[in-house]
Amino acid sequence: MPAAPSAFVRAASDIVIKSVRTVAASDAVAGANGQEYYIVTFTYTNDLGYTFVPAIAHFTLEDVGRIRYLGADSGSSALVGIENATDALKPGDKHDYTVGFRVPENTYATLQYDPTEE
Repeated sequence: MPAAPSAFVRAASDIVIKSVRTVAASDAVAGANGQEYYIVTFTYTNDLGYTFVPAIAHFTLEDVGRIRYLGADSGSSALVGIENATDALKPGDKHDYTVGFRVPENTYATLQYDPTEE
């Protein structure tokens, strides 16, 4: 599918979005109607002040109602082929990631990294 309009996904200050595309949520999951995946490719810069390995599920989209959607790079046919680095990032290091977010159609949200997300 074509890239989603940039207005759908905005980035926190430590993230630069390269592309966003949408994929229908065709999983056999209850409540899949009216949902889609945003597949976001971006560059993340570690500005946390310590070395760590970013966890994909800690990348979140937070919509205007403050609902958070956790990132994933596996577990759905929409995410097949996504591979992300598992290298530690020192402060100031940056790396490219591709992460999927299962969201209601036409969600407007901010992409961020939350080290405290459980």
